[in-house]
Amino acid sequence: MLTLEVRRRPGTGAEVHRVTGASATVGASSGNEVVVRARGVYGRHVRLFERDGRYHLDLFKGIETVQVNGRDFFGGAIAAGDRITIGEATITVVDAAAAARTAGEHEAEASPPAPNNSIPVAATSTPAAVAALPVTEVEYRTLRTAAYRICRASGSPEDLATELTDFLDRELPPSEWAVGEFSATAGFRPLASTFREHPMLPPRMLQELRSGERLARAETVTGTLTLLVEPPSDAGCAGILVRESPRLAARAVLFLEELAQVAGIAFAGMGGESSEPPAPREAAADLPTALPAAPEPTAAETVLRQTDDLKKIVETVEREVIDRAMRRVEGNQSRAAQILNISRGSLIAKLKEFAIPDYRYLRRERGRRS
Repeated sequence: MLTLEVRRRPGTGAEVHRVTGASATVGASSGNEVVVRARGVYGRHVRLFERDGRYHLDLFKGIETVQVNGRDFFGGAIAAGDRITIGEATITVVDAAAAARTAGEHEAEASPPAPNNSIPVAATSTPAAVAALPVTEVEYRTLRTAAYRICRASGSPEDLATELTDFLDRELPPSEWAVGEFSATAGFRPLASTFREHPMLPPRMLQELRSGERLARAETVTGTLTLLVEPPSDAGCAGILVRESPRLAARAVLFLEELAQVAGIAFAGMGGESSEPPAPREAAADLPTALPAAPEPTAAETVLRQTDDLKKIVETVEREVIDRAMRRVEGNQSRAAQILNISRGSLIAKLKEFAIPDYRYLRRERGRRS
């Protein structure tokens, strides 16, 4: 089975199509197995088919070229992780597991039966199938539960970073991951990483994070580089760095935002040290007479420190993420639903369930000030 993630335009939500047959056509016409209605997509644009144990892409007559992984492509074999660009649409090959299994079957059929005491050739030559990316909300809820359990069980920032890096590398392939500390002055310092070589962060990404953003992205020749921190501060906090290849779905990025928040709470509870050197100790006479009050803990921090009830933890973090999105868009429910990658009806139900305030007053206040 071939699994495809289709985006009609950059920045829009993804649709998942599973091709169960030996071939399928892609185009804007409703007669195709995979319908993609986007600018630049013809009625019948390309055909996907299985041959010799692999999936191939072929162009229909009159179609000059498409792009695969940013390069002109005139037809040939494709594999999991490839990104096909047709007009404004992007089709990512998420899973080609059936092709891998079929390849093994073809080799077994072509070779004579092996003796009982020998290892079949197909068993050693067939590549392992790429794990399918999570798609449904149920799958992401399972990921949240497992990730929050890691945050609760780890005893040090180094252990937590290692466990989370292994977890993300296993559950959201084929991206590269790093978990560590971020500070506004020192930047990002990884504590655990699967990057083949340490990436240089573009200055623009650091500027966005230092200005208070929680998520910064930069397009590179090797993929989309993304850094998430929660909350950004001078003192240091948890950060998740990922090279997306292919680019992650909006729901996956939302999950990473929640995970960065929970990891930051766990780092703080462990007494994780910042990457900045300690400030010199001042004389007693120079100390202020009253120290500033410590910031009030968030609801997520309170729940995470007081209970191991994963259902309560997930609901609390979910409420904070929805509340943050609604505040960011000043109560615009349609925009918030798009950011959260859920339907507007589901969002309205969540707003009622969590009693989240109506932030449209922010728009009215901004209008009065202008």
